[in-house]
Amino acid sequence: GILFSNGECVKATKDLVRLYVHEAERVYGDKLVNGDDIDSFQKIFRDTVKKNFTDVDEEFCFRRPLIYTHFSTGIGDPKYMPIDNWQQLTRLLTDALENYNEVNASMNLVLFEDAMMHICRINRILESPRGNALLVGVGGSGKQSLSRLAAFVSAQEVFQITIRKGYGIADLKLDLNTLYMRAGIKNIPTVFLMTDAQVADEKFLVLINDMLASGEINGLFTDDETTEILASVKNEVRAQGIEDTKENCWRYFIDKVRRNLKIVLCFSPVGATLRVRARRFPALVNCTNID
Repeated sequence: GILFSNGECVKATKDLVRLYVHEAERVYGDKLVNGDDIDSFQKIFRDTVKKNFTDVDEEFCFRRPLIYTHFSTGIGDPKYMPIDNWQQLTRLLTDALENYNEVNASMNLVLFEDAMMHICRINRILESPRGNALLVGVGGSGKQSLSRLAAFVSAQEVFQITIRKGYGIADLKLDLNTLYMRAGIKNIPTVFLMTDAQVADEKFLVLINDMLASGEINGLFTDDETTEILASVKNEVRAQGIEDTKENCWRYFIDKVRRNLKIVLCFSPVGATLRVRARRFPALVNCTNID
């Protein structure tokens, strides 16, 4: 997270410490699930900062809102910079929402502070290399809508499967086949958004687990499709100065898919479902950023 920034963002020691506080809150704090844990984390964290950075103004480092985003200076002008106040963020996201509603099915979102904070968190994940997200919240808390807006801000298209009667593994593989072609051949930055309701069969998560862990899904392409893919990336591979063997071309294609395709899972914590899934499919937790 710190490596997103540049000299414009970090002009003095205190700026770097404030940025570090933000990144630690994102990486560690966003995973916490209740108020007591968050309070304990904040207390331990403040004490740590006080002890290790004696000559830095602690109040400055923890001042709210503590948000760094890739759209602080305006959407379409990607610079990782701090948000100065809630008004600035409200203005940026209200504009983004209006633009979104002009070209998509209209979303009637109320941009209160918590919702804006989550948009920034999701957007930060989507802007990260191989940034996949696991958004945990009860149904109707806005996980999908906020993800759509966060993706729009990053100029990434959103793809969702359409569950219909009899939709099974073979149908999911067909959809993922299309998705891989869009990301790896057509070079379209895409967010694959999946919710609890779309896991019609727990076996779907075997494929999602593989996508997250390695990007490789068994039997996703026919032999002919594989040959076509290898042929279409050959020149790009050569241009990178890499020998255009079959293995290298395939690796290049999968890496490109993983660079362009972000997976966002919107799951509910209610009941034991998520707990069981996390044990059975470890990549859901190990290969995602959790909010």
